[in-house]
Amino acid sequence: MFEEIYNILKEEKAVAVIRTNTYEEAKEISMAAIEGGMKIIEITMSVPNAPKLIKELKEAYKGVCVGAGTVLTKDAVDECIDNNADFIVSPCIDEEIISYVSQRKALIIPGLMTMSEVNKAYKLGLRFIKLFPGSVVGKGFIGAAKSIFPDIYIMPTGGVNKDNISEWIQAGADCSGIGSDLNKVYKSSGVIGVKEYCIKVMAKVK
Repeated sequence: MFEEIYNILKEEKAVAVIRTNTYEEAKEISMAAIEGGMKIIEITMSVPNAPKLIKELKEAYKGVCVGAGTVLTKDAVDECIDNNADFIVSPCIDEEIISYVSQRKALIIPGLMTMSEVNKAYKLGLRFIKLFPGSVVGKGFIGAAKSIFPDIYIMPTGGVNKDNISEWIQAGADCSGIGSDLNKVYKSSGVIGVKEYCIKVMAKVK
């Protein structure tokens, strides 16, 4: 059912995770990332009017996959899906939210950081999971998890950047989320800096 999105995530290997305090900043960073070659954008719900931005990006860029991040409530799930989000990301395993997203026939990628949580997600039928925070858990976790659950896909987020994304891929990551670095580059070099940064990221993963 979700094979198409799974394939995009695995092929592109990098997600621009957008977490800003203003709608305009989020929009500018998202557009710069897309112009830099990134085809997967995750708009976190901490962005003001995040569902509106998801819809706007989906309408403006055909072929770009836009998901919603840090989704914590059923109302937020409804807002995101109703505004054409391709996938839902949560920072933790919340069975109520996972069940509700499934009812809405959408893809959810939950965040986790222990083998018990991987097992729980697996039993719930989930096959794409987010390793969060990646910098805390470490690269070694990916190979260990895949040795037990060989048919899961893992997306580390938190601590991934253009300088180490190749190492995460070599460690077995199917896709990686890059977030805070985009904000830093935007603050120092604006949209041109973000675009150039994303070009370098995509060169590394391709």
